Amino acid sequence: FDWLTKVAGEVIATPGTESNVKEIFDKTWELKKTRDNVVIFNQFDEFGNHLWHYEVTGHAMEEVLSQIMSSKDNYAGVVLTTGSAGTLGCGDYMKEKFPTSKIAAGEALQCPTLLANGFGAHRIEGIGDKHVPWIHNAKNTDMVIAVDDSNSMGIIRLFNEPIGQKYLSKKGVPAEIIEKLPLMGISSVANMIMAIKFAKYYELTEKDIVLTVFTDSMELYGSRLKELEEEFGPYDEADAVIDFHRNLRALTTDYMQELTYQDRKRIHNLKYFTWIEQQEKDIEELDAQWYDYENYWGGIHKQTSKIDDLIKEFNEKTGLL
Repeated sequence: FDWLTKVAGEVIATPGTESNVKEIFDKTWELKKTRDNVVIFNQFDEFGNHLWHYEVTGHAMEEVLSQIMSSKDNYAGVVLTTGSAGTLGCGDYMKEKFPTSKIAAGEALQCPTLLANGFGAHRIEGIGDKHVPWIHNAKNTDMVIAVDDSNSMGIIRLFNEPIGQKYLSKKGVPAEIIEKLPLMGISSVANMIMAIKFAKYYELTEKDIVLTVFTDSMELYGSRLKELEEEFGPYDEADAVIDFHRNLRALTTDYMQELTYQDRKRIHNLKYFTWIEQQEKDIEELDAQWYDYENYWGGIHKQTSKIDDLIKEFNEKTGLL
């Protein structure tokens, strides 16, 4: 909120925790009914979000692999925590290029909606909202990984507190890496944790490559570090030792699930309760996402050139370009 107040003309705080997104949906319906000229950009149901990551993030990942992967290496898959599920779109693209690769979707253990139809409050900001986004291609998701938010919160202190960085240096982490660690925010750290768990689960080696995205930086979360200090006290070397060994080195393969056909369908079916019952979506479209898979998702993926033409037309009309 400290950061938001600097960039937004009006900030509306809805009640609850990071996972209370229904309250945001309710507020947007209220705004549409009570204010004129309100346009809601809903990242949870706008397929431009999915398509952007399919095209842009997907191609960026392919480019990275072309630079770092040798003929003896194997691309194992992409692991991403899901908030709006937009970034997962890159996995669809990468699977087309690497058909044996996997897509792993992550969430907070404290709110295991994908893993166990669960709910709850958690501290990994930007993910885990007690629903399945409309734009989540559940049928193409291979694994669900739940991340304990205490791991993420401990690691952000380790990565950002001076004593934590000093301990990492003592453990042999290069200075050029340590100085970049603040570029990883809370959900970025969760993505890193996912990658470690994924690699351990499949017993990957140095010849296997796992991709993820660092989706936020600690620039957004300075207030969270202050809150942790108020709750647990000043950070010292004993804290750094605990966070390094317990929250990082001791990560295991618990709370992970390889998805069968029925597991994926269960996750897909959860969309009904948010999007059909609450948000006035069409149940025939929900069925099309699953039963008319190639036409539905393939049709979305073919819209790029049309959207590019519209963008060019818009820019020409505005005279900006």
